[in-house]
Amino acid sequence: MPSIAIDGVATPILHISQVAKLLGLPAPPSLESTRLGYDIVLVVDAWTKNVRAMPDVLIIEPTESRGRSIRNLTMNAVLPIGLLSNAWATGILEWGVADVDEDLAAPYERSADLSLFASRVHAEWSMFMFEHEEALAERDPPVITPRGKLPFSALLAAQRWHISYHHRQIVEFLLGRGLEPADPFRVEQLADLRLPESVT
Repeated sequence: MPSIAIDGVATPILHISQVAKLLGLPAPPSLESTRLGYDIVLVVDAWTKNVRAMPDVLIIEPTESRGRSIRNLTMNAVLPIGLLSNAWATGILEWGVADVDEDLAAPYERSADLSLFASRVHAEWSMFMFEHEEALAERDPPVITPRGKLPFSALLAAQRWHISYHHRQIVEFLLGRGLEPADPFRVEQLADLRLPESVT
């Protein structure tokens, strides 16, 4: 995959819109949704690879994120990415605010099954980005979400932050157990992503 190295850190590049931000150059505002969408592709891909490589017992072990398991976090962070393409088409994000992550996660008892779920979301979102790249640069429709109406670009920014925050928790979870992540990608490589210093 094409990458750009800055200060010794290589970041994969899926679209030219990512290069300008990484280099600190002005990019056309119309490409913001495209850049955010491709950043999400990278994070879901890394998430999938890390879950696939985990021993089954680790996906149900409590993490530092309020004691939630990896499978719980997968439902919380990856599932809404799978809803974004429908939100683009309908103007409604069908993601409830009720805490149902554990109920949705319960059927996934093996890391292979959980990673298959995440890889399907990754494939669907990648295809959406490929097919709608130009449309994302041309319009920014409003979307009704559980937290109010947002432009689609703002929804993408919120979901990129959300999944990146939890991905960083997975990486720290693995490192804290003496395990190297299966995918070396670190979300800190993404341009303009401001995460809290604490991972809890």
